[in-house]
Amino acid sequence: PILSMLTSDPLQALLSPDFEPGHERLVTDMSKIIHGNKVVYIGLDSLADSTVGSAIGSILLADLAAVAGDRYNYGIDSLTPVNLFIDEAAEVLNQPAIQLMNKGGGADFRVTIATQTFADFASRLGDENKARQVLANTNNKIALRVLDSETQKYLAEGMPQIKVRSMALRYGHNVDSHVQDEYTASYQEQILEEEAELFPAAMLGELPPLHFIARLSGGRTLKGRFPILRTQP
Repeated sequence: PILSMLTSDPLQALLSPDFEPGHERLVTDMSKIIHGNKVVYIGLDSLADSTVGSAIGSILLADLAAVAGDRYNYGIDSLTPVNLFIDEAAEVLNQPAIQLMNKGGGADFRVTIATQTFADFASRLGDENKARQVLANTNNKIALRVLDSETQKYLAEGMPQIKVRSMALRYGHNVDSHVQDEYTASYQEQILEEEAELFPAAMLGELPPLHFIARLSGGRTLKGRFPILRTQP
C-alpha cells in the first residue's frame, strides 16, 4: 500500500518523474544538495497524512545516511559541516536516522531532533530501550516546559546530585529558682549538609514560556531563556 501511495499522482510526478527529452526540470538529491552547500526545507504534511509523510521522511533519511557513509568512506571534500534538523522526529525515525546520530559525526554531520515526549520515541520504535538508545546518542539535551511525567523523569535522572547546606540555630536559657540571680543562656549554630536534586523533575512542568533546562556535553547543566527577536524596538 505504501508503494502504491508513493507512485500514484501527485507523488509520482514528484518522486518518480518520467522525464521527456529536453526537459528543464530541476532534479536533485541529498548528495547534490550537500555538495552544492544548499539549504533545503522539506514539509512532509504529516498532520494531513501521517503514513505518507512518515514514509517520505524515512526515505530521505535513508538517502542522507547513504551520503554520510560515502563521505566517511571516501573523505569529505568540503570543510562545511552538514546540519540536519528534524522536527517531530518520532514521525520519521528509522534505523538510518539512528545510524546518522550514532556515527554521523565521522562524516561531519550534526543532527538535531525535536519531539514532544519520551513516549513518542517508544511508541514509534515499539520499545522503551530503543527510545533510550536514540536519546543516548544525543550529546546535548534542551528541554522547554514538559508536562509528561515520564519525560520529566528521564531528563532529571541525568542531572547530578548536589550538596545543600543549611544552618540550624538553637537557643536556650535556664533560671535557677533556688539561687537568686542565677541565670544561664546558650546559643548554638550547626551546619547541616545533605544531597538534593539539582533540578527536581516536577519543576520541568513549571518552566515559564521560552525558559529551558539544558544538559550539555561535558557534564554542564544550564538554566536559560530564549530571547524574543523583534523587527522593531
